[in-house]
This record gives sequence, C-alpha cells and structure tokens, in this order.
Amino acid sequence: MMENGKTAVLYYSKYGSTRQYAEWIAEELGADLIDAKARRLKLRDIRDYDTIIYGGGIYSGGIKGVELITKNWSKGLSEKRVIVFAVGIAVDIEANREQCREINFEKRLIYWMDGEEYGMDPDAEGGAPAEAPGLSELLRQKMMPVKCFFLPGRYDPAAIKGLDRGIMAFTRKLIGDGAGGATSGSAAVIRRMEEGCDLIDREAIRPILEAARGESEH
Repeated sequence: MMENGKTAVLYYSKYGSTRQYAEWIAEELGADLIDAKARRLKLRDIRDYDTIIYGGGIYSGGIKGVELITKNWSKGLSEKRVIVFAVGIAVDIEANREQCREINFEKRLIYWMDGEEYGMDPDAEGGAPAEAPGLSELLRQKMMPVKCFFLPGRYDPAAIKGLDRGIMAFTRKLIGDGAGGATSGSAAVIRRMEEGCDLIDREAIRPILEAARGESEH
C-alpha cells in the first residue's frame, strides 16, 4: 500500500463551491491547500507530493482545469495517489457522471496521446522525452485510472455573469429539449438552475478522505 506522505489539495473554483470542499478536505487531512486558478500550476509545482487531490467545477461536462492532471498523468502522476473531485448541481444523475468521466478521462486523454505533445516533458530542458508507464494498457482501456468523486454544489443565478450566463442558458435549453422530453431528473436540474440551490454537504467528502488515507485500498 502506498504511504500517505505529503498531500496537496488543489482546486479551481469560480463561484466558491469547489473552494469550500477543498478547504474542508485540506483541513481534515492536514494537507497543503493550493489555488490552482491563482497559481497557474505546472507539473514541477506538485512533483514533491505523494498524494494529489484535485477539485474543479463541472462546466458543459468538463472539470475545470483538470488538464493539470490528465496532461501530466504519464509524466509521473501515475506513480502517485491521485484523486479528482468534480462539483456540480446535476451530479446525482448517473448519466451525467458517466458523461463527465468520458469527457475528462477518456476522450481528452486519447486526444492528447495522439497529439504532438505526446511523450514530451515541457518542464525538462529542451523538452526531453518523458517516461510514460503503462501507456499501452491505458490505450487498450481508453480510460485513465483516476479515482473521481462527484460532489453536489451551489448555484445562484444572480451571481452568474458574462459568458457563463450564456452557457448556462444554453445548457438549460439542451436539458429541456432533450430526447423524449424532460425526465424527473432533468426537471429537477432545470428547477435548480431557475431558482438556485445550495446542495453543499460536508459529509460528501468522506469517501475522498478514505481514498486519500488509503482506507479504501484494504
């Protein structure tokens, strides 16, 4: 079993929900809390940590800033304990969770592997080739073996500004125009978007704490 060692909780939060969860997790674990948005983190900034927990809000199925994990997976992160948590107001619907997994840990990974960045370490002098343990297995599975947890968030329609307002309006229309009409689940999501909601729950971080401590590996 991997030793816990040094732990970092990284987060990218636009409206505060992800930051709240990250603060709770860091407090429980005695971990370093790092604002990935403010720091514009690179791989070299997190190499010394044995356990890395990354959290981001879900926007159109993507986890904000998760490329820090996915693009550096084959450059050393695969050898660490890596945990991701995604925050949103529709994570109680399994289809949404599955779509999020595919977008972030399947499609983006394979696209990156096929691209020009593959096998190069931008932090190394001259862009030296990076070690890529287990790539053939990852390609076969077409899925990155990262533990991803989904946490319920908060949404205040009045706080949404600029481009985000347009994105949310488009998302609401897509949900309402879905094939077969609105289901009970999608209707609940639409109501949350229209009226606002606060679903944040500190108890939701328990599985993440267990995974970070290695308790779920027994």
